[in-house]
Amino acid sequence: MTRFVLLVVVACGGFCFGCDDGSGPPSDGGSVDGGDDSGGAGDAGDEDAGDVRDSSVDGGTIDGGIPGGSAGCGIETALATGEWVAQTVDVDAVTRDYWVWVPVGYDPRRAYPVIYQFHGCSEVTSEARNNPPVEEHSGADAILVRGRSVADCWDTVADGTGVALFDALVAKVESALCGDLSRRFATGYSSGSFLTHRLGCVRGDMLRGVATIAGGQGGSSCVGTVAALLIHDDTDSIVALSASEAARDTHLARNGCDAAAPRTPTSFPPCEAYAGCDPATPVVWCQTTGLDHSRQDHLSAPAFWDFLSGL
Repeated sequence: MTRFVLLVVVACGGFCFGCDDGSGPPSDGGSVDGGDDSGGAGDAGDEDAGDVRDSSVDGGTIDGGIPGGSAGCGIETALATGEWVAQTVDVDAVTRDYWVWVPVGYDPRRAYPVIYQFHGCSEVTSEARNNPPVEEHSGADAILVRGRSVADCWDTVADGTGVALFDALVAKVESALCGDLSRRFATGYSSGSFLTHRLGCVRGDMLRGVATIAGGQGGSSCVGTVAALLIHDDTDSIVALSASEAARDTHLARNGCDAAAPRTPTSFPPCEAYAGCDPATPVVWCQTTGLDHSRQDHLSAPAFWDFLSGL
């Protein structure tokens, strides 16, 4: 395991492999063989999730007078809509950057799905930080949040700075904006995929679903279950296909799916849905070819939104 983490630090932190090209080959590092703690810089945080963990996906809480809504429901916002707005949040005495996309026509008395996005390894320090552009497809129907890692790649260990940022973002964003507690999602690319699957495990009681491209794993002793869509190219030269396969198989087992049964094609080829899964937590597998480690925005962005919006 130690050897694997060292490989990740070299791949993600130093070279970035043309980090921000969403259409061509290798965009960032991450795991080369799908080990459990990939993408991690190793600087652990000890953020206490506290009341954040109480915002579970059952939607039973009523805040701001909106059934199933977060504490930010009913509160007007001064944030611009239809664009990424830079914000900061303090996590373990460190000021962290993030960006919020409030949909055009935002209604503080409507509970919106909230999608937390985690980028692939990148030196870019803006909202353009290596994420599939899901906001181009979600329109007026979702709040999106893009976090920024401490280093170029994410620390993905269970008690690390990536998970701590997620906890802090949930607390801050959903206390100011009207989020649907039963429809909280996470998406990721490469290093961000490893963090997303980690969250799907250690914060599975807070998330309804995850969607990733070119990264997997997540850990063991998970809490809750989440719906999952995974995209990975079989010619990926940076993160092995086996990384996403392992994450997929974990979701299949957790969600009661029949891995051996024929899969059902979706409206986004080559994506296919597994049979037998709990209806609330479907698993969709999308294995592409010839696209290496690219973000595949043409597939990932619309497929992510189609999948998450249907949950």
